[in-house]
Amino acid sequence: MQNKNVNPSSSSSSKSPYSLLDPNPSLIDENGNLINDINLAASLTTYRNGTITDGVSKLILLIDSNDPLQFSINHTKPDDLSNGMLSSLSQSNVNNLSSTNDVNPHNVSHGKSVVAAVYTPPGSFNQDKTADHRTINVNVNVSNANDADTRTLHKVPIQLYRPPVVLIHGVWTNSDETWNKSTFKERLEKNGYKVFLADYAAHNAKTFHPYAIPEIGNHGIDSLRKEIAKASNSCHNQSIAAAQVDVIAHSMGGLMARGFVQQPNYKRKENFMKGSIHRLITIGTPHFGGHLSEFVYHHLDDWYCIEGIHITPAQNCKVEPKKLRTLYVNEGVVEALIPGSDAYSHLYQTNVKSYAIAGSWKPNANDSHESQEWNYQFITDNLGFNLDRDGFHDDNDLVVSITSQLGGLPYQIRQPGSNDPPNEEDIPNKSAIYPNTVHASFLIKRDKDISSETYSPRIQEDIIILLNSSDNKFANAIGDGSPRHPSNIE
Repeated sequence: MQNKNVNPSSSSSSKSPYSLLDPNPSLIDENGNLINDINLAASLTTYRNGTITDGVSKLILLIDSNDPLQFSINHTKPDDLSNGMLSSLSQSNVNNLSSTNDVNPHNVSHGKSVVAAVYTPPGSFNQDKTADHRTINVNVNVSNANDADTRTLHKVPIQLYRPPVVLIHGVWTNSDETWNKSTFKERLEKNGYKVFLADYAAHNAKTFHPYAIPEIGNHGIDSLRKEIAKASNSCHNQSIAAAQVDVIAHSMGGLMARGFVQQPNYKRKENFMKGSIHRLITIGTPHFGGHLSEFVYHHLDDWYCIEGIHITPAQNCKVEPKKLRTLYVNEGVVEALIPGSDAYSHLYQTNVKSYAIAGSWKPNANDSHESQEWNYQFITDNLGFNLDRDGFHDDNDLVVSITSQLGGLPYQIRQPGSNDPPNEEDIPNKSAIYPNTVHASFLIKRDKDISSETYSPRIQEDIIILLNSSDNKFANAIGDGSPRHPSNIE
């Protein structure tokens, strides 16, 4: 592990002719831009060997020189930004995109002259291999050298790392059940990702209301905030610049992630005022409500028992009955999940690169569907209750409707691909509906070849591809149809 105050490019026998420095946060202004101050840049002491590929976490390449220098990314054309961008410090906040740039020297204290180039990483890792990083080289030449003297003065290696991934679970479950037992976390790690788990299981029957608790939002939001900080610090401790993470959220975890984006401290100098989430992938999230919650809420004080796989009315019980609120460990979340609740009225459209994954029980999870329908026939005391018609008015994963899971993104079905394993072209843009997929594994009864959302090998496989893909696969926002934030800060 590198010490942040030791230049990774230096050796014990000689001082390196260049330094790779992290401008975060001392060289960032209140608007998230780099401060054009060469003396301040030259005084930086936080050395890095690379950065994550979030399109945000910049590096300063500082070289002692009296001559103008040309910086270029090796084997990359100037208009090819797949390996990042180069600029001068004075042009770092200007939309002048190129992988090649000429930078003039500036005098700093002690009569020294330096050249400071800014490197901005690409917004995606752009490589399918399972390694956690790849190396690009920045060539440094004298800008005004004669053709006969255009040799490369320096070749500066920069390590590009995948952004860390933070996983957040849904209601009435925990990280171990959702991400470990499903092998979801293990599969990500085998593909080169550093994975962190946000767990709010001790409070997961409480509301997802984004302003329920002053200063932290709610317990789920706070667990995500702390785990993101842990992920960033892990990168920093390995001399990697990191301002953002990718978030994968199941069920109500997606509402926690969206609520986190609304917090007053979401955009800070430490993330260049861009926010802490690079990309958000939601799985089975009730973006517009969980329609079955309303039926449960109105019967919370009725008496039932669970016999085998079904909820049974008290008069038919062979075991001691309990109130429905006891079976659901209700502390407010059931009411919060009702469409149009106060919690939803405070959950605004989320302006983060997003992808929505939705499960559908159709066409083959018939026994699982019948079992869930039977439960709600007893809860509502209506044996004619039709789960799709009366419960969802829509296709669904047996817990959340397709419309709610998609969060306002376009309707697209994930068809079986011709490639095994699949590639990026097999996966629909912005959102995908996965047939024969139910919300959670406990809902699967006698059906064969049915998966739950986080246990689905195909969903796991596709998410790995999505994390590695270009921004074109993602929507610019999720929750279109939710209220707009009054101050537009999200």
